[in-house]
Amino acid sequence: MLAWNVASAIGYSFILTFVMAVISLILKAFYPPTVFEIAPIMSLLNSPASGVVQLIVLALLVSFSLPVGSKVAEGNLKQVRKVAVYAGVSYLAFSLLPSAFTTPYLQTTVGLVIAYNVLNGAFSGALATYF
Repeated sequence: MLAWNVASAIGYSFILTFVMAVISLILKAFYPPTVFEIAPIMSLLNSPASGVVQLIVLALLVSFSLPVGSKVAEGNLKQVRKVAVYAGVSYLAFSLLPSAFTTPYLQTTVGLVIAYNVLNGAFSGALATYF
């Protein structure tokens, strides 16, 4: 069960990163004073409008995994909901990793983004399995 939760949480973390990047690019196109930022907390500090929109989108992505119509589906999807909630909440902290290291090289930043997605997935998957 741990391996499935970690693998799905890593995938969900990459999806969250992709969605945050697209949201940041859309905001940059329509509201030029914003900066491109995939970390919602840093975006909230640098450009409050972008940060608020990213936090709302992150909350919506997490909340879409919560409602379930029937009792049978609710029991089967309980683990999926736990993974989504843990991955979404811990994404806020782990997405700050590239901001902690300033480097002129794009490869280092991309590597840090991949690293925080893997760390977020491992952390979220373990939490969903044991709690």
